[in-house]
Amino acid sequence: MQRTFTHPHAGRFALAFLLLAVSSCQQTRYEVVGQSRSQSPAVAQDEEEFQKNAIILRKSNLEALAVGSNRIEIEELMGPPEGRSLDGGNGYLWDYRRAVFDEATDKVYRWSLVSFKFLKGRCAYVRVRLEDPPIQLLELEIQDKATAEPAPSNSSPTLQ
Repeated sequence: MQRTFTHPHAGRFALAFLLLAVSSCQQTRYEVVGQSRSQSPAVAQDEEEFQKNAIILRKSNLEALAVGSNRIEIEELMGPPEGRSLDGGNGYLWDYRRAVFDEATDKVYRWSLVSFKFLKGRCAYVRVRLEDPPIQLLELEIQDKATAEPAPSNSSPTLQ
C-alpha cells in the first residue's frame, strides 16, 4: 500500500481558497428598491450614465484600508486631492468628492466628502460625510449637456 503525504491543514486551505474564488467572482449591482420617484428623462438619463461610468467606493473599505497608508498610496488610490489644508495641529487633511456606497443604508451617495487626516506621513483616520449632489449642481450638469448636444435639423425628408 502506497502512502501519500497530505498537509494536516490541506482541507482548510482548499476550503478557504474555494470561498475566496467564489466570493471574488460575484458581481453585485446595487439599486434602491421600492422608492418610486418621478424624474425628468434628462435626470434619469444622467443617473443611468453615472451608474455606468462612475467608480463607486465602499465606505467600509475606505475606513478599513486607508488607515496606516502613506500619502503616495492614498494618491494612487484616489488621485490628486481636490482640497488640501493644515489641521491646526501637527497633521494635514486631504479632501475628495467621490461616489460612496454605504452598506448601512444600502445607497450610493454621489457627492460624498471623503477626508483623509495624515499624522507623521501616515493616514491616521478617514472621515466620510455621505451626501448627494445639490439640486443646483444637477441642474447645471443638465444645462451643460443640453448646450453641448447639436440641435435636431428640420431638413428631414417628408412624404407626399
